[in-house]
Amino acid sequence: MQFKYPEILYALLLLLIPVFIHLFQLRRFEKVAFTNVDFLKKVELQTRKSSKLKQFLILLTRLGLFAALIIAFAQPYFSKSKVTLKPKTILYLDNSLSMQVKNGANEMFIKAIQDVISNYNSLTDLTVITNDNIYKELNNKDLKNQLLSLDYSPFSKNLNTVLLQASKTFKLDKGFKKNIILVSDFQSNIVSDKLLLNEDIQYSFVQLKPQNNKNISLDSIYIAKQNGLNIDVNVIVKSYNVLSESVSVSLFKEDILVGKTTCSLEKNKSNTVTFQIPFNDNFNGKILIEDNLIQFDNELFFSLNKIERINVLAIGNKNEFLSKIYTNSEFNLTNSKLNQVDYNKIANQNVIILNELDIIPLSIQKPLVKFISNGGSLVVIPSLKSNIDTYNQLFSSLKIGSISDKKEIEYQVNKINFSHPILDNVFEKRISNFQYPNVKSVYSSLFNNANYILKFSNQKPFISEIKINKGKLYWIASPINQNNSNFKNSPLIVPVFYNFGKQSFQLSELYYTIGQKNSIDVKTSLTNDTVLQVEPKNVNSSNVNFIPLQQVLEQKVVLTIADNPLKSGFFEIKKGDQNLKNIAFNYDRIESITAYADIKNLTQSFNNTTYSNSIKQTFEQIESQFKTQNYWQWFLVIAILFLILEMLLIKFLKKG
Repeated sequence: MQFKYPEILYALLLLLIPVFIHLFQLRRFEKVAFTNVDFLKKVELQTRKSSKLKQFLILLTRLGLFAALIIAFAQPYFSKSKVTLKPKTILYLDNSLSMQVKNGANEMFIKAIQDVISNYNSLTDLTVITNDNIYKELNNKDLKNQLLSLDYSPFSKNLNTVLLQASKTFKLDKGFKKNIILVSDFQSNIVSDKLLLNEDIQYSFVQLKPQNNKNISLDSIYIAKQNGLNIDVNVIVKSYNVLSESVSVSLFKEDILVGKTTCSLEKNKSNTVTFQIPFNDNFNGKILIEDNLIQFDNELFFSLNKIERINVLAIGNKNEFLSKIYTNSEFNLTNSKLNQVDYNKIANQNVIILNELDIIPLSIQKPLVKFISNGGSLVVIPSLKSNIDTYNQLFSSLKIGSISDKKEIEYQVNKINFSHPILDNVFEKRISNFQYPNVKSVYSSLFNNANYILKFSNQKPFISEIKINKGKLYWIASPINQNNSNFKNSPLIVPVFYNFGKQSFQLSELYYTIGQKNSIDVKTSLTNDTVLQVEPKNVNSSNVNFIPLQQVLEQKVVLTIADNPLKSGFFEIKKGDQNLKNIAFNYDRIESITAYADIKNLTQSFNNTTYSNSIKQTFEQIESQFKTQNYWQWFLVIAILFLILEMLLIKFLKKG
């Protein structure tokens, strides 16, 4: 038996006082009676003995009465837990998008909220952790209001991350019985094989299971083919445990239906549908399918912006071949001789080509170094009469290495790095019977961290990429004029130089994923007191405006977006009232996967874990650990019985 107020039991010592008083009253001198009254004295003695017995009984009843009252005020009870350990409970409520699956009439997340509210009353204050927030020590009323205001989160958390966060919340709590309740569907992608559990904490895993694990998802979209008039976009539709002969896929331009098709799906396979978009302006597109299981992945937003022309500056005497590659539809090509270069315009370029200069003067080296450090791309093609010292002065300023004297020797360019971004997706397959170009003279190089694009037959690099801070330098080891090489006649020259330009400016993706770290280049310039902000295109959207992290360079601004937005849809990047670019955000499709971990099997080896499919049952189990059976009422009844017994004894004594 335990007592809520054990210090009151010291009052039992006061019961010794009436005992001592009673004992002192019994100590009296004995009187001897004369013979003539001996009989009467015997009767009086018998009466006096009877009276003393009854006084002793009354004393016992009063002692019992006060003892019972004292014990009742100390509030005795019986409990499985120690009185010093009060309960502290943390509830993790998974509000990720996969919890949209129905379990019965309601979605699992909604049902979980209802079950927590219904079964919370007898527990102490709860700390609630979700995927995007933490709410500390909520009482019954606050908990109900907070839970009813919760919404789905675009973020998901690894289970071990949740366990560590909950344990950290308990770190300063001492002298408490610690419980962590985890309510989730426990998708396989968030559960590790090894759980990070603390032996001082009791864990209750509540796995909510959907009625079925079928789902159809719009997985992704990408550009398959484009020309000056149209763009073909491929949409990947995925099946999760679904076999369907006809899935309707619709294309909207914002809210206007512009295309519709169907596709069939095999179980746990994907299929691709293609839409052709006439592209002559901005296009905010939305792909839509009909699927009643998980809702968030039934739509996919994407945005095509009007082509931004890339600025290319070619410095040299024979730049005619570049005009055929850098066309006006995609590039702003400026041809300039070395002595006519406007140094003030260097910062506004995306890519600069030094085309077979005999000398790189010091006057242009400093602007070029600054240009690269700000994220620009520099292509260096040596001439047959290059001044090695001036070239190495530039390379030394960039801290990338050096080149050596030209060697008059003929090589074939026959090694292609198909995986390099410059040549990625250029070839449908890796080819061996190719019209490889030749060169007659080569400059050897020794660059730091160079990544080759093309190589000679002797394994020396012909075209190399050297990354320098935010920028890049492309080195071509041989002059490419007709007297030294037939590279200009090779099929390689167009994709290589075209992608020099394309890779110099990071064009917008079709869409970005919420919750990931996204980097977006915006071609603009900012003053010191100006910032870019991102606004939802739909004014009725629950998304809000936000100002992302931004790095201001001379020819562009690099935006880094990670924690915003929270809802999918179309957005505008704005400078003041000017819309610079349209972008689209979608939810991470990892939540579409309807595969769930076997939590019961994973936790059965731990002594401090329980598993259930019911929130109600879990709350009852935790409550039983701290359930107490009070006995103070019984001691109060005993006190009343002693009082009644005393009253009967007193009444009997009067009769006696």
